[in-house]
Amino acid sequence: MSLKVTSANQPTTADAIGGFERSRGVSFPSAYKEFLLTSNGGVPEAALFPIEGMALNPNGVVQAFFGIDAEWPTSDLAKVHDLFANGIPAGIVPIAGNGMGDYVCLDLRNGRERIAFWDKRHFWSTGEWRETDLYHIANSFGEFLASLRPNPV
Repeated sequence: MSLKVTSANQPTTADAIGGFERSRGVSFPSAYKEFLLTSNGGVPEAALFPIEGMALNPNGVVQAFFGIDAEWPTSDLAKVHDLFANGIPAGIVPIAGNGMGDYVCLDLRNGRERIAFWDKRHFWSTGEWRETDLYHIANSFGEFLASLRPNPV
């Protein structure tokens, strides 16, 4: 798994990742932990990805991946997660933003791993979580990274 990122955060440690997992009751897949240890977030060079079932928006873009103890609060994994912790189901972890208020999320519920796009329009206006606002992207973090393509713009 090799993803070129710019504007990466300061390096993180396995202890810091473990602290996040313990304090929020999640267990990250090894590929995501490796990503955090390697780049700790940042802006991906290849950022375009397909979104299944979202007819009006079949492609998404990663503006930035979040990191542990990131310099900017809007790119800090803990701050973003905690902002929504009371409104989203346990096991959903926003890991990247698209710059338009929506998120790429790790869905770790029911002992599985998948990556989903959270279209937050309804949540922003009501504060109500709807499962129908979560769109499948990939079955694993590694599969998601492999699906990223350069943005033609």
